[in-house]
Amino acid sequence: MEIGKNSRKLVEIRKAMRHGALTSDGLLPVEGPTLLAEAARSGVEVVDVFVRKGVSIPGVQPDAIYELPAAVFKSIQNTEHSQGVIATVRPREFTLGDVASCSPALLMILGRLQDPGNVGTILRASESFGATGCVALRGTVSFHNSKVIRSSAGSVFRLPHISMELGEAMRALRSRGIAVVGTAPTGTTAIGEWDWDKSTAVLIGNEGSGLNSEELAYCDALLRIPHKATVESLNSAIAAAVILYEASKQRQ
Repeated sequence: MEIGKNSRKLVEIRKAMRHGALTSDGLLPVEGPTLLAEAARSGVEVVDVFVRKGVSIPGVQPDAIYELPAAVFKSIQNTEHSQGVIATVRPREFTLGDVASCSPALLMILGRLQDPGNVGTILRASESFGATGCVALRGTVSFHNSKVIRSSAGSVFRLPHISMELGEAMRALRSRGIAVVGTAPTGTTAIGEWDWDKSTAVLIGNEGSGLNSEELAYCDALLRIPHKATVESLNSAIAAAVILYEASKQRQ
């Protein structure tokens, strides 16, 4: 089936990718056969598939498949060297209950992270090491950002995640008895000294400025990752992965 460059579907895809958002129909554009396969494997509904002429049609069963001339496909692709496959999928709508109801909870709280690669990597590490969910505070890049989707390597389709205001998130955690720990090189408690068998939310600060005073005020403890003093601090995604590994090791 063929459609024109100015069709509503393609206009919606361009807009969603440009703004890191869903389409007006609540669909998420994903690019590349690997991500499309991850979405299908995760039980996410695949709605439409768009392929560049000459590219093999992926082995999924969407509502519709559209074959696009190279010039039209280029108008919607988001990567420089596209593999010629873009799909729209209907992502799960997670709730606070999905994120915080497991016991003992292990949550990653993203405090104004701006690098989509970091956010996607934290989602991937969170799933890998058994975190129960992820919360993005206001000012954090959207979970629907195309680079977040790619760097999560499919975890965004499976790991419960929501966006919340700081105060709202902290009240919700407190009401569920979930401790909040911050991360900073000046922390007085090493990550190996924390009791990870209890429900914990780890607050990861902004890449450049770290945790601000308001975020720090909500922390029950401030943890540090022991490392050589010649390195001032770790990248936020690396720090999150190290902490998640320590938590996973203790819980096992």
